[in-house]
Amino acid sequence: MPVRIVDKSPGIDPHCRANLLHSRTLEIFLGLGIVDDAIEGSFQERRINIYADGRLVGVNRHEPIDSPFPFGMSQSQAKTEAVLEAHLNRYGISVERSVELTSLAEHKDRVVASLLHPDGWEETVETPWLIGCDGAHSTTRHLTGCAFPGDQDPFAYVLADVAIQGKLEDEVGYTFLHAEGDLFIFTMLPGRRRLVCANLPAGSQPVDPPTLNQMQTLVDTRGIPGLRISDPHWLANFHIHYRLAPHYRHGRTFLAGDAAHVHSLLAGQGMNTGIQDALNLSWKLALVIRGIAPEWWLDTYESERRKVGEGVVAMTKTITEDAEHYAGLTPDQRARLASHMLIPESERLQAARHLQEVDLDYRTSLLSREVEGEFERGPRAGMLAPAASPIIFAGERKNLVSLLIGVNHRLLLFGGDVRGQANDNLAEVCRATQEKHGHWLDVSVVTPDEQHAVELPTGVTHLGDPTGAIRERYAANVPCLYLIRPDGHIAFRSRRFDSLGDYLGQVL
Repeated sequence: MPVRIVDKSPGIDPHCRANLLHSRTLEIFLGLGIVDDAIEGSFQERRINIYADGRLVGVNRHEPIDSPFPFGMSQSQAKTEAVLEAHLNRYGISVERSVELTSLAEHKDRVVASLLHPDGWEETVETPWLIGCDGAHSTTRHLTGCAFPGDQDPFAYVLADVAIQGKLEDEVGYTFLHAEGDLFIFTMLPGRRRLVCANLPAGSQPVDPPTLNQMQTLVDTRGIPGLRISDPHWLANFHIHYRLAPHYRHGRTFLAGDAAHVHSLLAGQGMNTGIQDALNLSWKLALVIRGIAPEWWLDTYESERRKVGEGVVAMTKTITEDAEHYAGLTPDQRARLASHMLIPESERLQAARHLQEVDLDYRTSLLSREVEGEFERGPRAGMLAPAASPIIFAGERKNLVSLLIGVNHRLLLFGGDVRGQANDNLAEVCRATQEKHGHWLDVSVVTPDEQHAVELPTGVTHLGDPTGAIRERYAANVPCLYLIRPDGHIAFRSRRFDSLGDYLGQVL
């Protein structure tokens, strides 16, 4: 089915907006084959230094997580968009620029939309599905009549994308809590930083963007001595909004990214959450269009992703308001707040996993099922399939994550880790699954090494697990199966090979 992408902007915005690619986003890009292009020229952000009234009070270190990308990367959103657009182009899809959606009408079997072209031509388009990824001021959301409840942060913020000289460490972000207000200096690209701070009193409505001199004064007052900023690429003021659409689906129209949720930019969750929205919806929609999955699967997009959006809005609001409240506190209260913002060492790995968006799961989803009590440990249905390395695939050493993002589901069949323990029916299960579901499901057999592999039917791949990394992570020391969704989450697991048909019968 042909795809059209229209954008009312004339091109990619050169201003640096989202400037972090989290680990989970990089894993997705690895599966798409574009991660090398996406991280070219980027660098890791390894910690946040926290200052209170000019004094360093602590450091929040980002613990390396279990991923091919243990840290997030600082990268310009313009570069990220350019890489994604080039990927589209390789599939023969071009972004239609300066084309604006002006109306849409929902019908039982289609959406009728009007598109305004730059030459004034208004085109009427009939499409079976329409997805609005059109930002905080989403035309799609407005045309569907969807509300966007929430509130506005009372403080006016200023932002600057500047070159900066002084004693700032590479790969380090800075939070400055100050009696006159906060200041954040985020990593971007070498030699450049993004400055964000609450500049004006609550209730202010600034009209003009700040000047470079005004930003320098804020840095001098709230930052550390000796920092000099120059060469501004962007100076702006803005208000933070916390809003969440009540519904992500409206018949045959969907909302994703900022069209569905907006929040503080602290923690860098916005673009990364939007990318996961798009991935979650895209593979489900593809299966429905192909007639493989029933249409109710599309309802799970909202039930799975809106809960995530709700959590992101709440988390970023807490972080932002903590910093905003500092200026109005007594000295003792400020000391307690600064201490509260420091993450204990025992909690840093969990915090890093949450920041990097690898701990999200859909265990309550209708698509996530397992027989209770079959496994004593291992990842449950709905959780993200764990990374495991090294594995041997087609003679090459890889991380399992690289195989778990794609168009198709992947069925992992484990034959056990003792020679001769592999289930006698393994080859027959492979053959039957491949014949019935091979057009939408890839089958892989995991064994300790090449010599232990059963003879596999055509189209079934072998994954060598020489160190036992996969079997350990998946609690697969006995024969079992895991069905992995195209977004890398576990749909189903069982220690009975014949149970796959039961699961597919329930969800298909």
